[in-house]
Amino acid sequence: MGNLTENRIDTVLTEAVITEINDSIIAIEDQLPAGSLTDDERSRYKAIDVNNKIFVEDVITEVGISGAGIIPAFIKPAFIKNDFILFEQLDAIESNMTNLLRRVSDLKRIAGSEAYDYSLTVYRIYESANLAGIPGAKESYEKLRARFDAQNAGAGRPTPTA
Repeated sequence: MGNLTENRIDTVLTEAVITEINDSIIAIEDQLPAGSLTDDERSRYKAIDVNNKIFVEDVITEVGISGAGIIPAFIKPAFIKNDFILFEQLDAIESNMTNLLRRVSDLKRIAGSEAYDYSLTVYRIYESANLAGIPGAKESYEKLRARFDAQNAGAGRPTPTA
């Protein structure tokens, strides 16, 4: 935060909005096919990069042209095609969700930073008021100071994060 008069986000989501967002997330999850991976599977399964994507597209094309006399019956070309279509659909969904998650993360970072920076300023005001002997400041200052005493073991005044 550049200064105390700058507050990029000064809002709160209503309970109705939170409920709508969470219901929408559940609705998206409910629309996806079942399936998940173990950590081991995540490391073993191959990812599709641009070259692999082109390869799969070429296989689908070639099987459509000449596969009937070459590809054995136990290989189901429809499986390849359906998996690839689903891959492309999920790729688009993932891109949108990645953008959404970045926005949520950014908003969370801004809100948290602003709350913490303002709190540090309030802490310093209590500290100054305590040093000046203003009645009622000592109790609040000592309560707030405990956070830094525990973290820094008396390392001094906290500095704001940029």
